[in-house]
Amino acid sequence: MKVDVEMGGGSPKLLERKQAVYRNLDERYEIHGETYKGQQYSHIYFTRLHYMRNLLYSLVPKWKPNLPVNTVLGLEEEKECIIVGTIYKHMKLKPSILDEYSKERSKVPLVKPHNFVHPDDHLILEDESGRVKLAGSLLDPSAFVTGIVVALHGKETSEGKFFVLDMLEAGLPPQIEQPPSSNLNFAAAEDKYVVFVSGLSIGSSTFNPLQFQLLVDHITGHLGDENTIAPRDQSTLTEPIKELDILLNQLAAAMPVDIMPGPSDPANFSLPQQPLNRCLFPGASAYNTFISCTNPHQFELDDIQ
Repeated sequence: MKVDVEMGGGSPKLLERKQAVYRNLDERYEIHGETYKGQQYSHIYFTRLHYMRNLLYSLVPKWKPNLPVNTVLGLEEEKECIIVGTIYKHMKLKPSILDEYSKERSKVPLVKPHNFVHPDDHLILEDESGRVKLAGSLLDPSAFVTGIVVALHGKETSEGKFFVLDMLEAGLPPQIEQPPSSNLNFAAAEDKYVVFVSGLSIGSSTFNPLQFQLLVDHITGHLGDENTIAPRDQSTLTEPIKELDILLNQLAAAMPVDIMPGPSDPANFSLPQQPLNRCLFPGASAYNTFISCTNPHQFELDDIQ
């Protein structure tokens, strides 16, 4: 894209936006033709445990080289060891279908909690052999969610609990190696920028359309003020999706735009979230520079992922 910029002497200067080779790598996260048939999700937890446990096993010898690795069923009282499993967070106030059934049959309506956190919440570690309640001050239940695979150093108590002394997480996966600088010719290349924008709160009381419009004008090479938005667009700003489409339309006309869903957007809640339907953005979707992506979103720019 080319942009006219007014110089100090009044003569315009033509600036050309730098281009990058882009590849969308979201195919691994896209779900096609799958329908819900009442299936359970235990296989997801077992698969995650299988892969993450192998990774943690490779890290344990450097972490605690002199301790044996046991299963939950193989724990012995007061003997220190390492166990690897999936954390389950027992939440006293978590919604239950049985509670809903009881509410329908009860004459006294059940009180709905304002949140699902309770002081009696506790953590459990489970593997294929069994599960054990975790004890000790090292693990704060409020800092964990169900499904995390960890390695724990500790010992079984006389009460049948596992007293945790230390914890090992798998950590982040290794980063993809950057191509050699000789291939990218960094010395001769000019800087290129990627803008990451989130937390816009479209449709909420905290959303400020003027601030977003100023951002759009800034990164598209224009300047913004209170009169930037055309009067014919003012009526549509009362509708959040149309409001967003107007602004994305301006961005997509100037540069490539990827949009991915978040926890409050009209998409499935569980990961991987599927792309927002393009019919929500009729204006921006007219441009081939606009891509609705999955969450997580994976892409490549100039051979860099």
